[in-house]
Amino acid sequence: MICAGRLIPLAMAFCVVATASAQDARLAALHAALVTLHEHATEISTQRRMIPELTIAKHQLRDWIESRLESLDDPDHAKDLEGGINQELKNLSVTDSADPQDLLGSLGEVRLESQSGMLIVTTTVGIICENDASAYGYKRVDGHWKRVWETEQDDYAPGKYDPQSFDEVHVWQPLGEGHQDDPPLVMTLGNDWGCASTWHTVYYRVWRVDATRSKLLIDRSDFAWLRAGSYIVGSIGQDWTNQSAPADVLIEFTEASIDGGVHNREAVRHYLIDGDKVRRVAPVALSPRDFVDEWLTQPWTDSAAWSASQALRQWHGKLQIGGVGGEFGRTMHCDTPDLWQVDLGPESDTYFLVRWSPPYRFTMVNVADKPWPLCKQVDREADQWRTLFNTQEWRWF
Repeated sequence: MICAGRLIPLAMAFCVVATASAQDARLAALHAALVTLHEHATEISTQRRMIPELTIAKHQLRDWIESRLESLDDPDHAKDLEGGINQELKNLSVTDSADPQDLLGSLGEVRLESQSGMLIVTTTVGIICENDASAYGYKRVDGHWKRVWETEQDDYAPGKYDPQSFDEVHVWQPLGEGHQDDPPLVMTLGNDWGCASTWHTVYYRVWRVDATRSKLLIDRSDFAWLRAGSYIVGSIGQDWTNQSAPADVLIEFTEASIDGGVHNREAVRHYLIDGDKVRRVAPVALSPRDFVDEWLTQPWTDSAAWSASQALRQWHGKLQIGGVGGEFGRTMHCDTPDLWQVDLGPESDTYFLVRWSPPYRFTMVNVADKPWPLCKQVDREADQWRTLFNTQEWRWF
């Protein structure tokens, strides 16, 4: 019901009661959906699959929140509304206290945040052993909040469903004169947080959002390790000295190394977005050894851009046969100041000649089955752990 205009007191009272009744009905429907979802706990756990009833609960929660947004005129007051929403949802969850890992039927905290002219709402519905989060973006249009962007995991086909937990949802508005009305970009960083393991899939996605639709520009996932407080960190911005510069997306997380003795390495994903065009650029690694790891594990279509010659494709294909693996030996600095040699063994040593240009631009110069005679200086600092984000803690195991 829409209550607007000048109403006499009796009519206003009726309108308030009717609105409250509609809110109660929405909450009752959401509670019923959570009960239904919880009743399928055994089926979901034994068959290791999710059911469409989860989407029903997600959307009923979303729709109820949207009905509450009608009372929000000023996005600066979003946190006040957030507190009221969470208070109303406080006793709605349905869980089995006897099984702490059965979160089916529970609700997490709802978050409201105003970013760069958009209102971002994040919600969480509990599943087996973890939670599944959704996010929605709203623009103020003709006095109402219009949903212009969303991200959910609603495909429950085998091999398709991975629940998401957000590390960050960030809205970035292009800067500079003449760009204030350009569509914003929305970046989400997340993981499929679950029980037991510190290894989980991470997601990093970027959309361009205009007044009528959103377009997914980056949609990638990798397997990452919980090194410190989060699985993944990132930023989105622009070269402030150049108003026509493309959007700059930088992602970092810790992933497994091809050398089991090394355990893991810092992965870097750096993209430039210009319109609909997305290209990966340097840095792709932060040390010579990590660059060799990245060069070997990526498809040649990517590694070719980091290679001095197309002739290296033969080595790249040969070393990928049967899966990439091995043990890294000592990294050697060569007589030529910008060259390093990385040794990968142990069964049949392969030597990689890497050019390192500051700060972190690497090029594969050559690959051979024998060391280069001018690369004899052991460099123990070349492969030390590095990060591009000062918010990260030092490596610990």
